[in-house]
Parts: sequence; structure tokens; C-alpha cells
Amino acid sequence: MATHVYPVLLWRDAGGGVTGVLVGDYRSATAYAGTPQEVLRQLGDALDWRAEHESWSIGPELVEPQLREVKVDVRAQYKDETEHRLIPSPETITLRVPCVTGKAENGLAVCEVPVLDLRFHFHNEAQLKDLVRHYVKDHLTGTTPAALTLKLPPRGVWLDKVSVRDLQSSARQTPMREREDMKVLFTVADALLHERGHQSAAYGREGLVMALMNKLQHERAHVLLVGEPGCGKSTILHDAARRMARLSTDEEDDKSMRTWRCWRGSGARMIAGMKYLGQWEERCEDFIRRLSEIEGIFCVENLLELLRVGGAEANDSVGAFLLPYLQRRELHMVAEATPAEVDACRRLMPGLLDVFQIVHVPPFDDGGARSVLERVAHACASSGRLEFEAGCVGLVHRLFRRFQPYAAFPGPAAAFIRKLAEQAARQPLEERSVSADDVMALFIQQTGLPELLLRDEVPLPLEDVQAALARQIIGQSAAVDAAARVITSIKAGMTDPARPQGVLLFCGPTGVGKTALARAMAEFCFGAGAEKERLVRLDMSEYSGWGAANRLLHSPEGDAASWIQKLRRQPFSVLLFDEVEKAAAEAYDVLLGLLDEGRLTDRFGRVTDFRSAIIVMTSNLGASSKGAMGFGSENATPGFESAVKKFFRPEFFNRLDAVVTFDPLAKEHVREIALKELQELSTREGLSAAGLQLAWSDALLARLVQDGYDHRFGARPLQRALERMVVTPLAKWRLEHPQRQSGTITVTLSEDGSTQLQWS
Repeated sequence: MATHVYPVLLWRDAGGGVTGVLVGDYRSATAYAGTPQEVLRQLGDALDWRAEHESWSIGPELVEPQLREVKVDVRAQYKDETEHRLIPSPETITLRVPCVTGKAENGLAVCEVPVLDLRFHFHNEAQLKDLVRHYVKDHLTGTTPAALTLKLPPRGVWLDKVSVRDLQSSARQTPMREREDMKVLFTVADALLHERGHQSAAYGREGLVMALMNKLQHERAHVLLVGEPGCGKSTILHDAARRMARLSTDEEDDKSMRTWRCWRGSGARMIAGMKYLGQWEERCEDFIRRLSEIEGIFCVENLLELLRVGGAEANDSVGAFLLPYLQRRELHMVAEATPAEVDACRRLMPGLLDVFQIVHVPPFDDGGARSVLERVAHACASSGRLEFEAGCVGLVHRLFRRFQPYAAFPGPAAAFIRKLAEQAARQPLEERSVSADDVMALFIQQTGLPELLLRDEVPLPLEDVQAALARQIIGQSAAVDAAARVITSIKAGMTDPARPQGVLLFCGPTGVGKTALARAMAEFCFGAGAEKERLVRLDMSEYSGWGAANRLLHSPEGDAASWIQKLRRQPFSVLLFDEVEKAAAEAYDVLLGLLDEGRLTDRFGRVTDFRSAIIVMTSNLGASSKGAMGFGSENATPGFESAVKKFFRPEFFNRLDAVVTFDPLAKEHVREIALKELQELSTREGLSAAGLQLAWSDALLARLVQDGYDHRFGARPLQRALERMVVTPLAKWRLEHPQRQSGTITVTLSEDGSTQLQWS
């Protein structure tokens, strides 16, 4: 088995961290850690993966390496933006540039400057220093003083090496996936150390990594990692698996399997494709037998999931089938779970938990989380040859701590930083940087929160919010004011982090704008991202009668209900429970925890968090009282709030932040609503794409107001009148005249009351 040795250039920064770059590598792979040993380990892991998946890339392009240092005098340059010219600095700066020289495969002498990503061939040793000065100066031409400080070479540079075995030798001629004896493992699971995207170390968790290694290697124990989602359970497991592979003391023949002993899988993969009785059980037995032969470890993504698949009850599940093998030590397992999932496992099958040693993964405090994010950013910057501007990591920490307080660090925040680095790495080398504006832009894209809610230095007067909502909701000044106050509380950071952003009950007669206001709040608060639809609406009349709570929480297939899945994917939304009074009493019991703590937990321990959402409920309670019609006088005072207090139990009513009363619409509001609807109609794609504008006569507007008035149904008849008198004739005209582009379509009424269209 051939072994390749790569030279590694190492240097230590002012903060004590160590950066390492593979010299003679076509990718210039880079790693960052607290110690040189950890850097070499990370680079070795990366080479191991490439030896398995990209064998063609293995083999250094530089041998017989020597470290040299060349002094280069460079002059920074200012850029005059008005005249588009460069102004040289009056002083020069002497850089001590580290270079690594050696020989390429063709025997030619080659020189690399890893800190500047430079590489060139040379023929005469005497000319080497002059060539280094030439290429370095050329590379730094046009560099401003500020940019030059970021390229200053480090001091205390030294050379080391890391080796990798060429797995394409005779012992590994057949790819692992194609080997007959390994097929059952690949069917059920994936090799943990050969998965993409899991190269980061478990920063700040060194003690837990060593404890896990000791339990798995020396005690041969089954281990359950318990912690909140995002706290780093998977990263700890990956780091422990990598260290165990590198510290393997087996015989040389067995070392070919050292990175193939940890297999990540799930119960769903165990039973996937199995149609007949006993099929998946036979597959499990084959998997356990082969895993035992290589002394492997089964790494389960979610322990609770094993009890949910394979049968109707936990006693018929995959977990129940595996339990005897775990008890007899025929199967070695490490699993992950949240505290809520542990409680659910204890209820469903206590014996399963008894075979595990539990390792708790506590959340980071603010200082620890900030430190981990700094290390993640530094590692991303080193590997991607980019930089994070000052304050970026602190801004990421603040945004996640404030707007996603329930998310454990470092998981989502670390993934966010890696996403920023990926975006920056797509830019040209000289433009690779991450700024505060980049952080804001990505956070806005993912959450939909507008910049004016995220930036503390940007004011947001209450009057501006009221005006923005009032443009969409006509005739409901009190309701608009209540909604605006919730939004300004979110902006000021005064909402309770342990509850949803707001819990509002909209009360009023039908057709007065309750649902429209919920939609307007969703657009104002969460409409700035790529996903525009942020209103999740449930018709609570569908959850009356027997089994309402179960239907509210679960789909017919037994999984989480579709609205819960939507909130899991996008927690920054407005959740609307329409006509909430029509739901069964047991549905209110389900909602109590949601309204109070902002979370729902099902019987399987799966937690859905609603603390980034705004909860809105609508009700028609009290609408049958005198004066509570869709249209009425301004002095009408229906007893909506008193009706709500009578209907709901005190513990439910007390969880509401506000009961927002919608007034019956006055007749003068009909004209404003009709004008607003006509103006919005003119922006629809069928007209705007053709460059057509919409105009209307006063007679049409008066007819819409007349036909759209109904004291029982509020403004809803106006929509039907608009559809009949304007939308349908317009659609017919567009289909008959598809060639008409630009111009104005005027909608009028004829003497017999029919709609007439004129194009000009």
C-alpha cells in the first residue's frame, strides 16, 4: 500500500491559533485549530476522504520541500475614486515572505508562497529571491494600506508533514461500495467518516469527545448523547470517530477498515423497500452480523425514531427488535436524542434506555458560544482564503440570540457562518470578505425579517407602522393600532423570549378585515425574505367533534400535521387560527402550551417551537349582538370581549396578549375598499405583463359600492361584485385580444348595467 507524504506549512496567529496549509496540493487545503497536532489531524482526515472518493487527486505535487524566507519591499497604493488612478504610499513596507521550494513530478524546481496562494517554476537557484520579489510585488499591486495589513505574512512559520495511504492498492482495488460483503451496510447506513460536510472539529467540547472515545473504545458501552437540537451532538460523535480512526492500534491489515467502523443510519432506512412480513427483520440481522465482523458501531441519528417505525406500537418497532442484540452486546450502538425524546422513550420502552450510558451535552453560555463561533469563522476564513470583517461574528451571535433564543448554540449559528463563507468563496480571491451587510442580507433572506426590525440604529416610529397597516386595512383604526404595537415591541426587543412574539385574538363580525390584518402583519414582519408567503392558516371549524386534538397535531399517516411541518421549516411566520370558537374543547387544551410557552410536544417527544411566530386567532363571538353587523354606525358597541370571556376558560383567556375588537364597517368605507381593490387589480400579471393600465368610471365605482353593501356579510359581497363586473369581463377581453400591448383599458357601465371595456 503506497504512502504519500505532504509537506504542511504551519504558523501561529496572535490569538494563539494555528493555521496549516498543504503544500503541493492542487486545492491548497487549509485547516485551523488550537494546536499543531489538531491541524495535522484535520488535514489528515481530509486526505483520507479524498483517498477514498477522489483517488486521482492523491499525490503531492512537490517533494523534497525546504522552507525559505525572502524579504520583499512593497509599497501600498491608494485608489483615487474620482480620477480612477492609483496614488503610491510614500513609505515602503518590508515583508518577510515564507516560501517552500522543492521539485515537481517532472523534476523541475518549483516554489510556492502559500500565504499568498502563489506558485511558479524556476531554473536558477541564484534567481529565486528576485523571482519571489517579482511575483509578490505583482500580486500586491494596487493593494491599499488597509488591505495590505490583512496580507502581512505571519512570523514563527515552520514545516511539518502529514501522510496518506493510497487506497487504490491491491488490497483496496475494489471500491468499498462495490464489495459484496459491504453491500448490506451501505443499504442501511452511511460510513460516518466518509460523509461530506462533516470536517469541522467539536470546538469547546474536547472533554466530551474524550469521554465518548473512552466509553466506545475501552468500555465498549452503548452511549446516548442527550442535548437540545444544535448543541453539537453530531459534531462530537464525528470528532470522536475521527480520533478513534487515527489512533487505531490494530494490525496493518486491519487498518484499511479504520475509517469504516462507524455507520450512521436510521430505523426508516432499515425498513425501506421491505414489503413482506419478516423482510426488514432479516435485513437487520444481516446488518448486525456484518457490522459485528468489522467491530463496527451503529450511529443512530434519532433514538426515538427507532420506536416509531417497523410496527404500529413501540413493542413491534425496529427498536424493540434491536434491544436483545444490544443487551447481548452483539450490536454496538451510539445514538442521539433530545431531553424530550428521552422522556418519550422512557414512556414507550423503558428497557431500551437501560442499555445506554447517557452523556449529557449542555448548552454553551454566551461567552462559550461566542468563542466557538469565532473559531468556526476563523477556520472557514483560513480554508476559503477569505476574511470576516470585525464585528461580523458578534452580529451573528446577537441576531440568533435575540430572534431565535430557543436555538441551541452553535448549531444553526455555525451553519449560518459556513453559509456566509460559501457565498464569499464564490467571489474572486481579492474580493473574498464577509461584512456586516452580508450577515444582514443572509439573515433577512432566511428569516424574512426586514432590515428595519433587525437594525437597532434604524428608528421605527409607531405612527409609521400604523400608516403601513392602515393602507391595507380600512376602517379599523383600533385594530391597526393594536397590531402596530405588537410589531414595535418586536422591534424594541421587549417581547418575552419564552413566549411567541405575540398572541392576539381578533374579534368582530364577518367581512371586516380580521384575516386581512393577519396577512398584512405577516407581510410587514416576515415578507422581506425569498419566501414571501408567511401566513399559515387553519380553519378551526375542521377540528370540532371527537378526536379533534389528534387531528390537529397529526396527519392521517401519523406524522406531524402539515401546519406544524411548515412552522418547523420556517418558524418566522404568522400562525392564524381562523374561527377558533368552532374548535372542540380538547383542541384548546393543545393550544394552551403553544400560547403560554410557545412550543408543542407530541407523544413521541418531538418539539415544535413557535417563539419566533406571531399567533393570531379570529372569532365571531358576540357578532350576533345588536349593532354587530358587517356594516353599521360608528357608535355601535358590540360586546365582543365580554362574549369571549364567557366562552373561553380563564386559563385560556389569560394567555392572550390582547383581544382586538374590529368595528362594524361604516358605509363610507365601502368606497375606499372598492378603490383599493381596483388599484390592486391593475397590478395583476395579466395586465402588468402586457403593459396595460386599468381605469374606471365613477358609475362603475358607484355600482360596485351599491352591490358590495350587505349589512350581514361586511365587505365580502364586494369581492363577488368585483369578480362579476370587472375581473371576468377583463379576462374575456384579454383572451380575445392577446395582441394588445400597452395602453389603458377603461371599464364603464352601459345603460342596461352591463360592463363595457375600451382600449386606448
